[in-house]
Amino acid sequence: MILAESGNEMMTKGAPAGGGGEGGGRARAPAGGGGKLREQQEAPGSGGGRRARLGIMRTKHGRPTGEAARQRAILAALALHPRPAGRTRTAIAKAIADSEALWKNMYSGVFNDIGRSLVPQGLVEEEGRLPYGRGPKAVQEAGIPYYRLTKLGRLACLALDEVPGKEGMLSALAEESEDAAEARVLGAAAVMARFSPEFVTLLFDWQARAYSEGSADSLLPAPSAHGGARAGGMAPVLAGFVDGLVRLPERDRETVMALIRWIAGDARGARTTNR
Repeated sequence: MILAESGNEMMTKGAPAGGGGEGGGRARAPAGGGGKLREQQEAPGSGGGRRARLGIMRTKHGRPTGEAARQRAILAALALHPRPAGRTRTAIAKAIADSEALWKNMYSGVFNDIGRSLVPQGLVEEEGRLPYGRGPKAVQEAGIPYYRLTKLGRLACLALDEVPGKEGMLSALAEESEDAAEARVLGAAAVMARFSPEFVTLLFDWQARAYSEGSADSLLPAPSAHGGARAGGMAPVLAGFVDGLVRLPERDRETVMALIRWIAGDARGARTTNR
């Protein structure tokens, strides 16, 4: 099938030299399926040494940099579009551009982010090529590349506010895992995502920052001995709080929950506290 939008893939100006536009050479990432998650999370070229920092976690003045924000948007676009036509570079640029008029300006950044950052870091890989019906025969045979998240990329998406549907992502990862311990962690996180997706995002964000800084060796939440200072510092406090909360008599538990809701700005908590 030849897509109507595919003509833009080859004609877009501003693509980096040597990229060959959408028909350019293939870039290969670590395999996205099978094996233990930790095996996939070795930084390319690390040789067991210091790990590469994840570009999506770079910040300036406490906020993601412009490049990090764009890369996060690319991962979100790949997570949200099941059809290959929605996962080409042009489709991604159009999805994250502020307006139709600006997508061509966005394309160059998307091109560079995928080829020079997200693929080398193992977050994204080329999945296949769509047929292209214009231009030289060699270009037509090469086709238009479309991309998908690797398993590492899907775990990284769990740390992003921009990506909804955390329960479904976690359930799928748990089902695909070949490691029983990993499957249990992912399955438990999927249950938490049913009632508190925001907490699940925060939990994976802690872990992604620790992993990005080199103090954790996995994007999967782990004990403090392996999960880094960020993930390990809050987890024991939270575990103690939850364990104590469930042991409280019902009336005391409701009092504590009312205070938490009030702190969070929940009107229900405010009404309960004011009684």
